[in-house]
Amino acid sequence: MSKKCLPKRHQQMRLSIKTGAGGVGKTTLATNLGYEMATLGYKVAIFDLDPQASINVFCRLDKNPKPIQTTAWIYSSDFDGNYPLIPVWTDYTKNLEVCQGSDALFKIIPLIYAHSRGSYLLKDHLEDFPLDHDLIIFDCPATLEPIPMTALAASTHVLVPLEPAPKESDGTRLYAKWFDAKVRELRLSPSPEILGFVINGLKDWSEHVRLAEQLPPQYERRGFHCFPPINEYAEFVNACSRGVPLRVHRPNHPGVKQLQPIVQAIQNIIGV
Repeated sequence: MSKKCLPKRHQQMRLSIKTGAGGVGKTTLATNLGYEMATLGYKVAIFDLDPQASINVFCRLDKNPKPIQTTAWIYSSDFDGNYPLIPVWTDYTKNLEVCQGSDALFKIIPLIYAHSRGSYLLKDHLEDFPLDHDLIIFDCPATLEPIPMTALAASTHVLVPLEPAPKESDGTRLYAKWFDAKVRELRLSPSPEILGFVINGLKDWSEHVRLAEQLPPQYERRGFHCFPPINEYAEFVNACSRGVPLRVHRPNHPGVKQLQPIVQAIQNIIGV
């Protein structure tokens, strides 16, 4: 089907990319998955919920935006539906926008705790002021609360990147317990679905290869889907240094192919 002629989809997908650890490539996944979906004709928005604002580097955006120009504004009681979305990589796609993160998000944390519907602020505003995007990606910080909890409440699906390390087996169990507990606590109905786990940053080391073989069956025995691992390629870093997605930097790079099972899973859910 032509990229230019996709009919209106029947379902908006809101995907949180989250884990309790840092350095597992959440922003790399968010930006590259967003771009891959945009090239297929889907309208995509990425919300950077991380105060460190890594997407500003990936997409060559202003490193010091005003709070009203960031995702912090969406949590404000004065939010009027004017999402501060910025088109990115416009030389290559017209379908991808980003809402910047910034350290202004630190000031949102007390608001979330104090507000009677703090955990639902993001969800409420997205429902009160709906976007027409097919896919919204929440790039979450390396913690499970409180900002990622608002993303969980607003999400339809969750993708969990993992590092290839022995601790991840136990970490998966703890994440699943946190996920189930928060779904019950927030009374989310329907509950967000875990799209899957993905080992991200796999090195060509014997220990990494061994873990990449041993960990997925452990996830699957617990009822979770595990995507094929994504290698740690220097070209992901080089593409970031250029301020472009991997497909633009190296169209035929194997890393682009390794993203496709997740792209296909997202496409299957959104529909065409």
